[in-house]
Amino acid sequence: MVKVRDYIIRATELTAINVWKLIVEKRFASTDLLTEEESKSREKLIDQTGADTMRAALTDIPFTLKVVGSEGRKHVHQYGEALPTLEGVFGSGSRKMDMVNDVVEGSKAAKLNSPGAVSIIAVSSDKGLMATPKDIDYMDKLFGPPQLRGKISFQKSIEENLMQVVITFGVKPSKINVVVMDRDRNAHLINACQRFGVKLILIKAGDLMPAVLACTDPIKHKKGIFLVMGIGGFEEGILSAVAAKALGAVGEGRGWSADLETNKKYSSFWSLDELISGKREECLVSISAITEDTWFNLPKVRLTPEGYEVTTLTVSDMGVKIEKRVHH
Repeated sequence: MVKVRDYIIRATELTAINVWKLIVEKRFASTDLLTEEESKSREKLIDQTGADTMRAALTDIPFTLKVVGSEGRKHVHQYGEALPTLEGVFGSGSRKMDMVNDVVEGSKAAKLNSPGAVSIIAVSSDKGLMATPKDIDYMDKLFGPPQLRGKISFQKSIEENLMQVVITFGVKPSKINVVVMDRDRNAHLINACQRFGVKLILIKAGDLMPAVLACTDPIKHKKGIFLVMGIGGFEEGILSAVAAKALGAVGEGRGWSADLETNKKYSSFWSLDELISGKREECLVSISAITEDTWFNLPKVRLTPEGYEVTTLTVSDMGVKIEKRVHH
């Protein structure tokens, strides 16, 4: 996996740098007041730059990488068309692997040069990642640290799961951080968390980085106990599940659709091994920061006298690692 790791990291880092260059060149700023058309145009430009860069970085890799999921497809419901994505098969060689990507997770942050934009690739064994179903865009998720493996599950109620966290870690509910997408579809979950007394963190977008944090041993990151619960993007769920598998953490999911008939098809939940059937030692996530990431305190890309410095967080069976590199 050493050689695979190097190529995957290079791809997310070059993507992060080129998207950052675009942000600087176009002078995107948090104070910009955008029309709906301007907003759409910026996101397409950002994702196209990211997809083009990542495609070029993966073209000649010495192993075969098949994309089974790429974030951007569900935007057809928001914009009437999908945003640019990275799809296809890359590289050559006898070693075959699956890949899910989000060339720019947080394109809404990137278009305003605000914290929260990163470039992500997750890989695992051949046929080791659940592909995105054609009839759903969303996943109901449950992610938590390794200490809770086998103790919390969709098979239990929200309150039972939260009580297990209290018992396992010996803390008051107020010491438990639960991250939930602030959407009407999560109202029942939000109400249950409020009644239980946990620290509820409602977010407008981007549940992937908090999910990776939730899957990391809180004794190691020292940021507190985190869970990610509720309905968010499907691809982000698979990306997070690769991290959960690598770290031996909690990761479960269930397909979700606003269409009631479609939703009936996804009444059963998926275990972590169903989401990610690949080998744990072949699970890798590479996350390169474009703008700042507040969950892991990753700095944005910056230009130094030596070149462009980018910070990358990797998740593997060896744990979580944060490294800085300079590209000329």
